[in-house]
Amino acid sequence: MVVTLNATLRADYGKEKMKKLRAGGKIPAVAYGPRLEKPLHLVLDKIPTRKSLVEGGKDAEYELVVGSNKYPVLLQEVQRDPVTGDLLHLDFYIPEAAE
Repeated sequence: MVVTLNATLRADYGKEKMKKLRAGGKIPAVAYGPRLEKPLHLVLDKIPTRKSLVEGGKDAEYELVVGSNKYPVLLQEVQRDPVTGDLLHLDFYIPEAAE
């Protein structure tokens, strides 16, 4: 089963910007790998992403859709709030074989 995650590129950086994103129901994320010139800084919607992660789990096959580009990705790291368990940040790895 391949789990699809929809993301958009973000240009905002910094601690305060991330707090605003999270308060607005978004999750900041980054995707990186040897096939990319530079990392992709992304934002995902919290509710569908949380549902997809629960459905797929850590070892599922994920496909990250960013605009018209699709990347097969590995879920590298999930950062959660230690008190509430809310998603704070996601790291995705795009392997060498990705097209």
